[in-house]
Amino acid sequence: MRATRDASPLLSRWQRRLSRAWAAVRWPTITVLFAAALVLGWIGFDLNSRALGEPGSFLDNLYRTLQLFIIHSGAVAQPVPWQLEIARFLAPAVAAGATLSALATLLGEQLAAARVRFYSNHVVVCGLGRLGSLLARTLREAGYQVVAIESDMENGAIARCREVGIVVLVGDGTDPAMLRRAGASKAGYLFAVAGDDGRNSDIAIAAAALAGMRSGSPLTCFVHVTDDKLADVLRQVGLARRGGGARIEYFNVAELGAPALLTDYPPFDAEGKTPLGAPHIVVVGLGEMGTRLIVHAARRWRSIPGVSGKKLKITAVDLAADARVALLHERFPRLADACELRPHSVDLDSAEFERADFLFGRRGKSDVTGVYVCVGDDAVGLRAALHLRHRLGDRAVPIVVRTTQGGGIATLLGDGHGETYGNLSVFGLLDLVCRPDVLLAGQNETLARAIHANYVASRRLEGQSAETNPSMVEWAQLPESLKESNRAQAADIFRKLALIGCDIVPMTDWDAAPLAFAADEIEVLAPDEHKRWMKERLAAGWRLAAARNEERKESPYLVSYGDLAEDIKEMDRAAVRGIPGFLAEIGFAVVRVRRGDVWS
Repeated sequence: MRATRDASPLLSRWQRRLSRAWAAVRWPTITVLFAAALVLGWIGFDLNSRALGEPGSFLDNLYRTLQLFIIHSGAVAQPVPWQLEIARFLAPAVAAGATLSALATLLGEQLAAARVRFYSNHVVVCGLGRLGSLLARTLREAGYQVVAIESDMENGAIARCREVGIVVLVGDGTDPAMLRRAGASKAGYLFAVAGDDGRNSDIAIAAAALAGMRSGSPLTCFVHVTDDKLADVLRQVGLARRGGGARIEYFNVAELGAPALLTDYPPFDAEGKTPLGAPHIVVVGLGEMGTRLIVHAARRWRSIPGVSGKKLKITAVDLAADARVALLHERFPRLADACELRPHSVDLDSAEFERADFLFGRRGKSDVTGVYVCVGDDAVGLRAALHLRHRLGDRAVPIVVRTTQGGGIATLLGDGHGETYGNLSVFGLLDLVCRPDVLLAGQNETLARAIHANYVASRRLEGQSAETNPSMVEWAQLPESLKESNRAQAADIFRKLALIGCDIVPMTDWDAAPLAFAADEIEVLAPDEHKRWMKERLAAGWRLAAARNEERKESPYLVSYGDLAEDIKEMDRAAVRGIPGFLAEIGFAVVRVRRGDVWS
């Protein structure tokens, strides 16, 4: 298992709802009952003393009433008013309830922390800011066991997370002792979302050191990096530093959000068409989200069969549009081949933006088919989107607004849920990015899936099927042991490339065919892959046998590469032959930096 999920999510969900409901009314209820006991006790003592002809002062009655909460001085001479009768029982009950409730809270937190000792393959979230809090609660709702570390004990997210069953430890996520308390060395995933990029990297490095050379599935550390250019560099470094008991993945919210946004709100269909004609999209805001959205849209456009020679029309609107579009062209030289990208430098608070001439052609007609507003300030973005909707009139152009999170000011739109307002849709970036299927699909996972897809395609060409080969199923149906085998193979790619003097670089030329390995290079890599596979199998308890048997962990292929049949050797060759293609799927290219003793 990559991360432990609760056995009964439905039961746990109801338990959490009841727990949240009681937590919400517990102290208000105790406060009301305390006040009721205090008032009734005072009235009762006052009536009793008057009946006996010995009226007491206000403070005397108050003092005697307070003593009821410690079960003292409740006995008085007859007559005993009914108010006092109730107070004599209610006051100690309230006192006991408050004491037990406080003890339950204190002991509950301590027991929860102690429970972590028995966790394994769980999720550790370091940092309960807006991203970390939402991430932790989303994973918990999905059924994962979650332990969070937060340094600020005044953070209101701590109580909200504990209410849904998340164990929260207060401390420093970079402290190995705190990571040890959170069970990081036994976790399946760790998310470092505690603040700046340097601190997040320190957390992951400390966790990786704890994981060491643990057996079984490595700890996958997801490190949030806000600088998108730094994220690209670190991802390249991360591919190079695989192995051991941990894998480090660097991610950026905007990078994850851009393809997700285009999936949920596509700018064109599978044939490159829209209901309003040839696609022409407008992107307002060229921050990380906006620029990545342009790049992903252009790459999707180029992947459509039959659009060769046609360019996707994109209008980029930003105060510094000219400079940012120029930078995009510098970083992605083939961008101009994919799209006609027109910058429009304008301040969103200017009269020029109010006119929105960029929406219209020379004859005053608009051919815009979609608008994406990716402005950092939610209020400014919503205001800009509503204005553009007004300027486009009754053309019903789909407009999508990127907000930080669903809710907030977006709830003022439409049906009160902040999702739609006619043709205007709100895209809560964190809400979508924090989905487990988006978050957990890091580089290594993507590579592993590509490797499996290549294996299935190759075996299908040989006439095999799921009936003859149980491994030929979709990734979701693949046993966890085989998924982990693919992940291990993906993690070993960079080491293999070094054997033949190759390196990886971010892909900038989208038209370039992946590097093809020479025959002698393949004959270096294929035996190495078989050796890695055999070591993995032996460590998992497999043994040599005449026939393959999954249940008994027996295989006839646990021999040296030279002793394998030619068709089995070809499977290893196919696996390494596909490496450049696998890396291309995550935006990297293989380059040859050394050929024998000659560097190029």
